[in-house]
Amino acid sequence: MLRMSMRPSWGPKLFLVLIATTIVIGNYQRHRERTHLREQLVNGSKATKNITRLQEEIIANLPPLRIPRLRHHRVTDWDPYFENAEGQGINGSQNVALHLGATALLDCRVAMLSGKKVMWLRRNADWASLLTLGNTTHISDPRYSVSFQYPNNWRLAITGVRREDRGLYVCQVNTHPPRMLVTNVTVLAPDIRIVDEARHELRDRYYKTGSGIELTCVARPSRSDSKIPHPIWRKNGQMLPDHVNVFHINGSNEDLVTKLYIEQAKKTDSGEYSCSVSQFSTAAVHIHVLNGEKQAAVHHDQWNAARRNHQEKYDKLYIMTTSLLILRTSLFSWL
Repeated sequence: MLRMSMRPSWGPKLFLVLIATTIVIGNYQRHRERTHLREQLVNGSKATKNITRLQEEIIANLPPLRIPRLRHHRVTDWDPYFENAEGQGINGSQNVALHLGATALLDCRVAMLSGKKVMWLRRNADWASLLTLGNTTHISDPRYSVSFQYPNNWRLAITGVRREDRGLYVCQVNTHPPRMLVTNVTVLAPDIRIVDEARHELRDRYYKTGSGIELTCVARPSRSDSKIPHPIWRKNGQMLPDHVNVFHINGSNEDLVTKLYIEQAKKTDSGEYSCSVSQFSTAAVHIHVLNGEKQAAVHHDQWNAARRNHQEKYDKLYIMTTSLLILRTSLFSWL
């Protein structure tokens, strides 16, 4: 009777003990998680402080920042610049040698043009003239034009090059300040002269009928490494008559010498005799063959030749005298 009354009283007590144990274990685990989380936060704060301190030390030891001084114009990698045929950037100037009478093509390759304008100018010590602007020609001489070559070569074309075409040509881009490429043009033209027996240059010459005529044409290349053919003689622009003889002889240095000889001159031998290497390099002399009653012209020509000889001797004497006086004055001032 007593045992039966005791059993039911243990059930609720055991249930309460289980609940209390569960609550204690749960609180203990939650306490451990909070303690671990607090340790992580503390350690993270210490690590952050260490990193911040290290950053401050690195920044303190860095060299001072240098800011480049900006100029009044903007120069960047996107500004126009000049380049050669291989695509390499070039500055300064370039030299071009042209043959007389040829067609000149002066290159001007502009990279990164970006809407800017390209112009060609002719410059001298005292003046400058505009030749082209873009694709438009601004000079009345029809020999000049722009020959654009894709993709970026603004070529200046000069047809029938003349001696006076030598000098400086400038390809300019209208940036700020302007960018310029200077081309120095040299014209290769042989020097041709017709001279007499005394090496005096001739323009007009008088002869008596029956006398001998001897003319010498001397051609010298513009450069020592240039090769030119022997000059060609013509009379009034035509081939020489059969009785006129031509001889090629050796000249001094690089000179080419060609002689024309007429044994017995006649009135029909009068005319213009020209000596040329090409149609652009020509020298000419007018020959007058006179009868006996007009010898005054011949004497006049001989008197002019003697006068030239006398003038040359006088010039040499004057130069020598002036040089001696300057030397004497310099010696006295030094003493």
